Amino acid sequence: MATTQSPMTSDQSPLEALFLRAQQAQRKALQARRRKLARQARAKPVPEAIGHEPRRTARQQTGDHYEREAWHLVQQAGCQLLGRQLTCPLGELDLVVREGATLVFIEVRQRASRRFGGAAASVSTTKQRRFLRAAQWWLPTLVRRHFDRQMPTYRLDVIAFEPDGAVWHRDAVRLPQDK
Repeated sequence: MATTQSPMTSDQSPLEALFLRAQQAQRKALQARRRKLARQARAKPVPEAIGHEPRRTARQQTGDHYEREAWHLVQQAGCQLLGRQLTCPLGELDLVVREGATLVFIEVRQRASRRFGGAAASVSTTKQRRFLRAAQWWLPTLVRRHFDRQMPTYRLDVIAFEPDGAVWHRDAVRLPQDK
């Protein structure tokens, strides 16, 4: 079995060579830790409260506004916020709340007119699939953090902000085995 040791030069003592190998190992460990932290930062941990993130585009700020409005709506219904803008490699969840013993994943949509079907109609089959996959990706983490590792019932809702007000579509996206 070949080892990847730095060759010892004639002017190095065995102790110095060992020290150099230890330094290299520490550098590798530090690089691995930095990569891990960067991956975790991209996953956006569950936030405690809804607020603006710095340097958001105008479109993102509009989305933030409607997510806050949706949060106020679900808060009035007695729900507890578990997460907001939870991203993963498969998509993003706008809001995740707990309604009693039920875990609820919420997609927030807004349209200024009903010209092309309105906000609820904008949740295409592709968007539903992405929404479902992101929910399935986050499910184990949320169950571990907020449900004492006991699988709760869960559903996928859509809160649509139409020109004449907000409409909360409960259980709007069905799981594949439910269809």
